[in-house]
Amino acid sequence: MNIYYSKTYQKELYEIAADLPVRNGSILVTGASGLIGSCIVDTLLAANRKLGTEYMIYALGRDNNRLKTRFPYAGEDLKFVIQDITAPLDKGCYFDYIVHAASNADPVSYAKYPAETILTNVNGAKTVLEYCREHRKTRALLTSTFEVYGRHEDDVYEEEDFGRLDQNDVRSGYPESKRVSELLFRSYARQYDTDTVIGRLSSVYGPTMLKDDSKAHAQFLRSGLAGEDIVLKSNGAQKRTYCYVMDAVSGIFTVLFAGLKGEAYNIANKKSVATIAEVAKCIAGLCGTKIVFDIPNEIEKQGFSKPQNCILDTKKLESLHWEGKYDLLTGVRDTIEILREIHSGRE
Repeated sequence: MNIYYSKTYQKELYEIAADLPVRNGSILVTGASGLIGSCIVDTLLAANRKLGTEYMIYALGRDNNRLKTRFPYAGEDLKFVIQDITAPLDKGCYFDYIVHAASNADPVSYAKYPAETILTNVNGAKTVLEYCREHRKTRALLTSTFEVYGRHEDDVYEEEDFGRLDQNDVRSGYPESKRVSELLFRSYARQYDTDTVIGRLSSVYGPTMLKDDSKAHAQFLRSGLAGEDIVLKSNGAQKRTYCYVMDAVSGIFTVLFAGLKGEAYNIANKKSVATIAEVAKCIAGLCGTKIVFDIPNEIEKQGFSKPQNCILDTKKLESLHWEGKYDLLTGVRDTIEILREIHSGRE
């Protein structure tokens, strides 16, 4: 069963859609088949079909078959844009909004394709910004990452904070290119008066995760659902802010529609702070499995970030009247429930 037809997933989509302050418009979503992009597209489709909104949705991706497989229910309100994000957008097609979510977004990809990761992030940002330069009324949001903060002494990160990144480490290509992308968004806003905002995402998880997602929590979920032991590659003491994909998407829409021009916002749920070991324990408990420890291989080690606590301050996002709905237990429980619904074929 396609995820769109899961009753739990549909219910959560409608809850986000009901709160959208803008009820129409042409919206381009890059990286549309990914963890976040696909949920954004599904939310807009749910709004159109359940609440009578009038969004025209453009889903951008490189693989037409992949988009057709992910969105088999596409109708006249959803069109596919088949291209690489580093290629120019069709300036004859007008978008009111762009959510730029195209990027390599998992550790194995960073390790295997470090040059591609950097170029996709930087040149993809340029593609979006050049379009906005031609269409001044278009508002664009860049999905960035908590990793742009680098390393500094405090565990809690506010939007104006910054820290060190090791340019000698190829793994830094992902956060460094996201930093450059953010700076490009700010620079175009300053120099060309483009209307842009930035959403810095925490560790996002949910049922729209791709099958080859190599992030630790994605591996934990796959193992738990398969009834297998959950493997920890470290002691799991690193603490992060996690965010269920529905909270991430509602936060993105809040920043897109209400964020101040040129500003960056942390998108995270303050009720979902946990160590990696606590995430593993939560998943194991819900799936009835156990936790074991294992030594990572060399490719996995190259994709790992250096151990460091990273808790995102959310006061700035909350000032836009946003509040997260899913703590860690609720988000993980719903992820498991939706994925089991899909696997069983129940509607």
